[in-house]
Order: sequence, then C-alpha cells, then structure tokens
Amino acid sequence: MKQYVFSFYTEQTKPVVWEEAIAAEGMMDAFLKAKNLMKKYKHEKGVPVRVQYKGVRYRHIDIA
Repeated sequence: MKQYVFSFYTEQTKPVVWEEAIAAEGMMDAFLKAKNLMKKYKHEKGVPVRVQYKGVRYRHIDIA
C-alpha cells in the first residue's frame, strides 16, 4: 500500500500548514480520503481549508 502525501493549509492572516500521509490503494482512493479530511478540518477549524497533492511515498521514501 502506498502513502500519498498532501499539504493542508488555511488562508488567513496567520496561515497554518500541515502535511498528511494517507495510506490508500490507489490515487482515486487517496483523493477521496483527502477530500473527506478537508471537510473534517474545515468543520473543526471553522475556516476554509485547501489541499495540495505533494507526492507519493513508497516504504518511507518520498518521491515527488
């Protein structure tokens, strides 16, 4: 199983940026999980959250 790395960030006066490595079987599965996380974070933080695909990780090796 691959890990797809996404950056989540908020666009505010003080931006917040964090990365998530999402374990998934394929690209579509990873994007669906990232979309669900984005909705969850938006609800928790109360501000719009953006997401950007960073790359894929195979056995703890980053490939971007």
